[in-house]
Amino acid sequence: MEGNGNQRAREEVLATTSDENENCEVASSDEQEINPGSSCSSSRQYSRYTQEQIEELEKFFNKSSHPTEKERFEIANKLNITIKKVKFWFQNKRTQLKTQTERHEHTILKQENEQLRLENSALIEALKNALCSKCGGQATIPDGSIHKHKVVIENAWLKEELSRITSLASQNFVMPLPNKVTIPRDTLNPNVIRSHMGFDIPSQRNGYLVQVSKAMEVLLKLGITNAPLWNKNKKGGGETLNFVEYVRAFPSCLGTKPPGFISDATRASSVVPMTSSTLVEALLNADQWREMFMGIIGSCTTMEVISNGIGGSRNGSLQLMKAEIQFISPLVPVRVMEFIRYAKQQAEGLWIVVDLSIDSGIEGHMAKRCPSGCILHDMPNGFSMVTWIEHTEYNEQSVSQQYRQLISSGVGFGAQRWISALLRHCESIRAITSPTLNHHLLQDTKRSLIGLAKRMTSIYCGGVCLTDGQRWDLVADHAPGRPRIMARNFISGFSEPMGIVTSATYSAWMPANHQHLFNMLITKDRCIWDVIYHRVAARNVIRLPLDQDETSPNCISILNSNIEMPTEDDQVMVLQETTSDMTGSLIVYATVDFPTVSMVMNGEDISSVALLPSGLCIVPGYGEDGANGERGSMVTVGFQLLHPDIATSNLVTMETITTINDLVARAVQGIKEIVRSSQQ
Repeated sequence: MEGNGNQRAREEVLATTSDENENCEVASSDEQEINPGSSCSSSRQYSRYTQEQIEELEKFFNKSSHPTEKERFEIANKLNITIKKVKFWFQNKRTQLKTQTERHEHTILKQENEQLRLENSALIEALKNALCSKCGGQATIPDGSIHKHKVVIENAWLKEELSRITSLASQNFVMPLPNKVTIPRDTLNPNVIRSHMGFDIPSQRNGYLVQVSKAMEVLLKLGITNAPLWNKNKKGGGETLNFVEYVRAFPSCLGTKPPGFISDATRASSVVPMTSSTLVEALLNADQWREMFMGIIGSCTTMEVISNGIGGSRNGSLQLMKAEIQFISPLVPVRVMEFIRYAKQQAEGLWIVVDLSIDSGIEGHMAKRCPSGCILHDMPNGFSMVTWIEHTEYNEQSVSQQYRQLISSGVGFGAQRWISALLRHCESIRAITSPTLNHHLLQDTKRSLIGLAKRMTSIYCGGVCLTDGQRWDLVADHAPGRPRIMARNFISGFSEPMGIVTSATYSAWMPANHQHLFNMLITKDRCIWDVIYHRVAARNVIRLPLDQDETSPNCISILNSNIEMPTEDDQVMVLQETTSDMTGSLIVYATVDFPTVSMVMNGEDISSVALLPSGLCIVPGYGEDGANGERGSMVTVGFQLLHPDIATSNLVTMETITTINDLVARAVQGIKEIVRSSQQ
């Protein structure tokens, strides 16, 4: 422990030195250089602006980052500062914004470069192991790129598949059809369906098959077509759909957009350490699907299984599902969707899974799932290439102004977020099963610890988004400077505390890059922002990295206090999970007692452990006025608190509300202090 502390101290000194050098190069926009001709050390002096002046300058900057001479004169008069100071402030602010943008783009390029490296390695390995289908010997691949060879093969089977896509309905029921079958435009007529299928089945199910065949055709084309249909998304990774080209390429037979709805569509790809058949099995199992995408799926259920597949496999599986897709903020409504999910094996080791909404954003459903899903292609050594496509139509008016640009850009609910969650899930499995990773912990211990942390994160997300069937009573609604407060009576006592629990959530904008802010929060003094548990969470007792990199921010920790308790049973510790990627970051934590930690270390069942998690969700922000370009971060603060002295949720007093408001305000103010200190 002492060695870790020394190492941490050295890192902080290096970080501080780096920050000081950077500040010498570019002065903070909150400061004004008085003596620009002097050296960078002690001779350079700065005068700080007042908070009111900074806020006014920020507002002007959001309107125009290059004010005219007349505008600079007006700003100087209004704020009682010199024109020269106004000029220098805007210059420094533009330089800071450019630096932050370059850092963010560098991070994205670094991640994309690593992804391309993995794909290249896997494809080279596939080329080495390629066998001739005729003689069984080593195959000889003609000159040309591996990527081009792969595309040629895929185009061959895609053309064959598209030529007979209209016969999918009969194939699912293993009924022979003539060599050429054409399904007329009035296929939704029950009598026509029966006459073409040759036997009588429920017309609604036949309608599903017709719709899903069209959806799969669209998904296949979206998966294999590149520019100009897809554009690179620099904000959150992956690609965004060019809707002008999309309208030209695809017919309107899949339905019209509901009034007031807009679209977002994204695509992302990655190599994942899991086979295509394993992924398909998880996608068709509601519980496994939710566990795989913890934090994105609030709840899901399989409403009806129409077909389990053909010949004992999942090929041809068709089922009706319902899911709550969530974004962790009280200002973004949950997307409740009913859709059909269809899985098709196109070739050996090649699967397509497609989703399509069966509602049109009515009856309280504020989103429609257009043809979405994934294309899964097996690669050597148990890996697979996953191409994920998300296409949704939603009611923009239901989203807070502060989040509209983030959601419409595809970062909030886009394909890159799903791919990132899938990669984290695979890394957590590898952290459990690998004999070399985290070898100091038993496999049962790692499994128990990860299971407890996942349940904690699920409870936190459900408390913020009000998903997973949790029924909460509104105590105080979200307002400027005030959190939304909900209350719920926990009565079972199994895996949850007994009594009245309040959930307080508040979202605020912060002038700092989201990944930079996350790094500051996990490295700075915790007492600045953690207003409840900072005394308990003083040092690491257990740290389980969910990555091959031991220093990765994606990890699960058990933190303890430096204060010794009379007995071990009196010790209170903090369970914490931190995750971060280009689409956002999470810090979730909850108190656990010593007996619970002992159960975890012994690998025992921890499903009955009661948890009351709190946490922070940090995503890219675009300014309080919705200005273009990333202006910082949106941070959602969430607390869950037990009130044993309150009998029912409608008896929450004003004194309790005031206490909760004060806790949230102090947490938000602490985060602002960290941001402000980093800009000095």
